[in-house]
Amino acid sequence: MLWIILGSVLGGLLIIFLITLYCIYKYIFHSPRKGQNNDFRIEPSLDYQGTKEYLKELIKKLREVPYEDLWIKSYDGLKLHGLFYRNDKSNTFILMFNGYRGTARSNFSGSAIDAKNLNMNVVLCEQRAHGISDGHSITFGRKEQYDVCAWVDFIKEKWGNSIKIIVAGISMGAATVLLASDKLDPEIKIIADCPYSSQKDVISHMMKVMKFPPKLFWPLAYLAEIIFAHARLKDDALENVSKSKCKILIIHGTKDSVVPYKMSERVYLANKDHVQYELFEGVDHGICYLRDTPRYKKIIEEFLKE
Repeated sequence: MLWIILGSVLGGLLIIFLITLYCIYKYIFHSPRKGQNNDFRIEPSLDYQGTKEYLKELIKKLREVPYEDLWIKSYDGLKLHGLFYRNDKSNTFILMFNGYRGTARSNFSGSAIDAKNLNMNVVLCEQRAHGISDGHSITFGRKEQYDVCAWVDFIKEKWGNSIKIIVAGISMGAATVLLASDKLDPEIKIIADCPYSSQKDVISHMMKVMKFPPKLFWPLAYLAEIIFAHARLKDDALENVSKSKCKILIIHGTKDSVVPYKMSERVYLANKDHVQYELFEGVDHGICYLRDTPRYKKIIEEFLKE
């Protein structure tokens, strides 16, 4: 009888533990959420500093531009979607990867049009579990980095090895392209806007902001992702970037409330010979383009000319 009672108690505790892990998974890693794929959704926690209307205008403008659908298959069998803005007179392609629970057209509403104006072919790559790409689990770059490589391989196979390729990302997309940096050919240029240094760093910071103890919460989040998304969050962009031969541009705002700019600084210091690091004073997460468009465009154009 004692063993039955003990087994029942332990079984109940295990069920409670698994439910807790699943709730953590749903809160942090599951996608999409209701309303997430709305291009005009504004993140309420960010300080847009008077740029919300400007952002909406840029989104409206980009949504009016015709595009073609591109599809690729990921290494683990997911169908991934891209919005292709074609320029048959150009052999330069820029692949843009959206951020955490963001949309590609919102995240790159200004940059995509700028790239078109610079006579590039533009592909807005909707990350797994975002937009109409397959998947329901966000892995903060663990699996997404290989999607970057898959997109690059697809573009090369379709348009030939003589083309020029740039990969760009914002927030989680920025961390994703940095994690892919050691797997890409040296001639590929990388632009990372407000990246984090590692999955552990950013999730721990998020929990700290929310007043949860990171030392307790991180192991639970790590285990939840293993069980429900089959992903081990073990990446550190410092390691990948330190081995990369690509030219990399990192942009970050000094008042970033989501990803502290010091994370970007550590990545920069890991490979100063190949990384250019630009700060925007007093700017929140992912708002650098909106706050100072002329400087942002100038930095990008000069980086691409090198």
